[in-house]
Amino acid sequence: MTLIGGFLSNRRERPLNGGLRTLANSEGMPVGVIHQARRDVRSRGVTKQQHPAQSASRQAHAWWARNAYGGQDRTRALQALEASGIPRRSILASKDVLSAMARGEALVKGAATLSVPRRGSSGKSTRYLRLIQWRMVMAYAGFEVLAKACLGKKEQKGLDPEDIDHLASFCLRAPPNLEAPRLTSDTARWLRRSGKGEPIDIVADFLHLKSGHKQFMHEWFKGTPIATHAGACHLAKILRHATAHGVLSPSKCHGLGLAEAIRTTPKNINDIRSSLIQTIYESRPEG
Repeated sequence: MTLIGGFLSNRRERPLNGGLRTLANSEGMPVGVIHQARRDVRSRGVTKQQHPAQSASRQAHAWWARNAYGGQDRTRALQALEASGIPRRSILASKDVLSAMARGEALVKGAATLSVPRRGSSGKSTRYLRLIQWRMVMAYAGFEVLAKACLGKKEQKGLDPEDIDHLASFCLRAPPNLEAPRLTSDTARWLRRSGKGEPIDIVADFLHLKSGHKQFMHEWFKGTPIATHAGACHLAKILRHATAHGVLSPSKCHGLGLAEAIRTTPKNINDIRSSLIQTIYESRPEG
């Protein structure tokens, strides 16, 4: 039986946040020295230049928060959303669109900025893996609320693949590059011993994957990187379902080589969220 390629890995994840303490430890200097250097720079009036794209993004988000969520001009905010091409149906008469978008945005931003400290350097601890799994669940849950609101989708069911592709098409950020998972030796032995067919069939049964999701995961496990925001969001949806329904434990998350993807997908989802708001801002009516 041919196993999924590239299943042995001794990769070490990069820390979530470098931080002053990490920098100080790596350079062998006290943290206080770093703090003093920062104060000296400030006292000389040296400031970090902000990239024009970052400045435009901040302006867009400030405008949206002020008008849509702060109530300064909700009519204009809805008109901008309608003109952006994002909704699949008219949302001008919808009363709950903006409040739902606010809830979804808060969850996505909260997940993307939530720091999960790692105990030790391996990133293999059950606590760490469980936390990043639930951070991903939080990110996708928020994205689904936000997406259904700005699409004008009122059905109770979740997002269709076409919905995700449509929203991701507005993303202005650099695409992700999620490399194929590398299985641990223990997981590889588990796949060999099972005798239930091809490895992807075993993984698909284990994760309760639907046929479309199975094909998506099969291509990824075989070595095709996920190199689009839509792909990262599709992956988050699959792993969110497996996590929320209790079939993807932290140990299996590590064994299947999913930790890196689970760690980074909240940022990919947040990239889509941020780009949607910027697109709406650029579609605002004059005046």
